[in-house]
Order: sequence, then C-alpha cells, then structure tokens
Amino acid sequence: MTMSPDELMPPPPNFGSWKDAENLRKWSFRQRTPQQRLDWLVQALTIAYQCGALKQPAAETEMPAKPTP
Repeated sequence: MTMSPDELMPPPPNFGSWKDAENLRKWSFRQRTPQQRLDWLVQALTIAYQCGALKQPAAETEMPAKPTP
C-alpha cells in the first residue's frame, strides 16, 4: 500500500495562532479515512445524546406527507 503525499507530511508547526490551528485541523482531517470520520461522528453523536446536549430523533414509522401546493 502506498501512502499519499498528505500521509507522508509531518504535522504543521503549532505556534498558537488561529491560522496554525486551522492548518493543523485541515492536516488532521486529511490523515483520516472516510470510515474513521464516520466512526468519529457516530461516537460524537452518541455522547451528545447520552449527556442530553442533543435530543434523540424520533423514529418515523411512516413516510411524512408531502405538502400540498
């Protein structure tokens, strides 16, 4: 398996500026696979539901009705 150029790049230097933080965030995002990003999102939502920061969506058993024009 070959590594992409992004995977070979070291993390950007972090000296504490907003631009440095943004560069680090972008670099970190590029280091993750789509599956890792999805797993992180599911974990974050689970925590948010458990602590009450977000309400669990109600399960819909029927398709919502289409609005009439």
